[in-house]
Amino acid sequence: MQNAAPDLWDSITGYDALNAAWARVDANAGSAGGDGVTRHEFRSDLFARLNQLRADLLSGEYVPRPYRKVSVPKKKPGYRILAIPSIRDRVVHTSIATALVPILEPHFEECSFAYRPNRGVTKAVARIEQWRSRGYEFVIEADIVRYFDNIDHDILMGKLKELIAGIPGAGPVLSLTERLLAHQGKGLGTEGVGLVQGSPLSPLLSNLYLDALDEEIEESGVKLVRFADDFVILCKSQRRAEKALAHCVEILSHHRLRLHEEGTRIVNFDRGFNFIGYLFLKNLAVQEKAEPKPAVPSKPLKSEVTDDGVILLEEKGSRFDQGNRVLYVLDPEHSLGTRNRSFSVRREDGAELIAIGQHRIGRIEVGPDVGFDHGAVLLAMDSGTPLAAVDGYGQTRGTVEPRLSRKGGLHLAQAKAVLTEDFRLCIARSLVESRIRNQRTQLSRLNRRQGLAPVEEALQAMKRELGKLETAGSVEAAMGLEGASSAHYWRAISLLAGAGAPFKRERPARSPLNAAINYLTGILERDIRAAVQGSGLHPGFAFLHGSRDRHDGLVFDMMEPFRAATTEGLAVFLFNARRLSADMFCETDVGKIDLSTEGRQALVQGYEAVVARRVNRPDRKGKMGWRALMLLQCRFLVRSIRSGTSSDFVPYLMEA
Repeated sequence: MQNAAPDLWDSITGYDALNAAWARVDANAGSAGGDGVTRHEFRSDLFARLNQLRADLLSGEYVPRPYRKVSVPKKKPGYRILAIPSIRDRVVHTSIATALVPILEPHFEECSFAYRPNRGVTKAVARIEQWRSRGYEFVIEADIVRYFDNIDHDILMGKLKELIAGIPGAGPVLSLTERLLAHQGKGLGTEGVGLVQGSPLSPLLSNLYLDALDEEIEESGVKLVRFADDFVILCKSQRRAEKALAHCVEILSHHRLRLHEEGTRIVNFDRGFNFIGYLFLKNLAVQEKAEPKPAVPSKPLKSEVTDDGVILLEEKGSRFDQGNRVLYVLDPEHSLGTRNRSFSVRREDGAELIAIGQHRIGRIEVGPDVGFDHGAVLLAMDSGTPLAAVDGYGQTRGTVEPRLSRKGGLHLAQAKAVLTEDFRLCIARSLVESRIRNQRTQLSRLNRRQGLAPVEEALQAMKRELGKLETAGSVEAAMGLEGASSAHYWRAISLLAGAGAPFKRERPARSPLNAAINYLTGILERDIRAAVQGSGLHPGFAFLHGSRDRHDGLVFDMMEPFRAATTEGLAVFLFNARRLSADMFCETDVGKIDLSTEGRQALVQGYEAVVARRVNRPDRKGKMGWRALMLLQCRFLVRSIRSGTSSDFVPYLMEA
């Protein structure tokens, strides 16, 4: 025999239920309502108050008390009125909500994230990122006009009755809810409409009211992410977004709601939009920080490597893109913004650490948990300044990059070159040759002081692999020789770094040396990407690493000649010179290696010290900085592609 369904009215009006509701109201530490009774006063005679409240509910003599109204500033200019029920009434509202949540929750859609168990902002952001990755690039930003103030009581009660009418005890619950809504409408001065935002019951009822919107929008083939009355609709095309917006307007009109004409628009991820405290831009989702409090600006710092994670380094004499500086913002207590047409870095107290004109910056890197506002993103876009959000391991979370160059002729020629087997193989061999030669040069340099015999043996083994390259008949064979050479290389690197165990490249890193190399590789990747873009090449058409969707193989091609000097050898040097130490790395709960802010700064400063040095050009026509050298290598590839002569491509070779 099945147990009878519990009586809904009993589950709301029982003493234990009211006492549990009181505990939640008390934990929220709210203020008194319109009757002036505080939590302390209510608690001082709790048993009697709850028993009287229960008696009033059961006898039908319960009467809601007046609201206390306060003005609360909005994020946008203006204020909204918050009506705060009495503590006694908040206990009733909480008890009703507690009983209704298990009944209503199964009927709500996956696209709704506010005021629901085990959901929230983080999961809403993840859902947006999920659909963005699946091609839903066009977004409707929707803003309902005074949503809570315009919820129709009759429509709302109809929805509630439909879902609970068959449950034992539903009759008195519906009557009580109807009475509470009437009291709210009267308190707001809008009889028949409106929910009081200070009520613990309002969030649940507001989700119920928009559940039909959730269902109908999702069934139409587009994707909705709703957080209370704020929502976005994701679509695969502009045309589909226009239809979805018209459909949304129609659904809301049936609920006597309408959208703000100014606050509703169709955008895309390339231009960006703000939602639930996050900035969504391209493949970024960055939590926005609150505006800093006004403070007297400090004097600009004169040093090029500033304290607390602001690193501004210049490459002397370089012609690398529009500026010759890289701005690193690594400290989570700092934020990146703008002042006029300059990028500005500020502390949490609002004091400006540095401001630099957009024309004087070549690239910007923002560390983990560092905030940056929409103005900084737009300035980066407008000025063509690459901006990268970097995680704690040095890997790129997302970027704001200049528009892909409109060099259709070059891109067609590049694609033709990649598809021409002999040409592609020649370029691939050149890249592998430079990689192996530079690995050997770097090992020789590092081993000069230590003179380790196993390192000398590795150098000879790598030389043998290099000798086989000329006869490699395919790109795959060339890559195989690189892999065989690298196996000897990494064993030697492990010995030179004093790792104590055979070194193995891993991502995520599980050793300090690996973590350092990964971090430096991330910086190099962003520098090479900027050089590829600056030369007009298409990053996706690659010779060595292959061309496929969502893979910028050419960036990894152009990195090969520079890895040994700027990442692997540098990491070993920094450890041996004690600029990096074990206490800058710690193992996380999941076995990954995390870096301290001090460690990240040491890596960035070490990298910049390397690339600031001037070296001979590959064609022996003078000296230049390394970032200019990266750009020159890409231009050599452009020359080779246009001429159809693979020998015109001259990759960088380290000098012994």
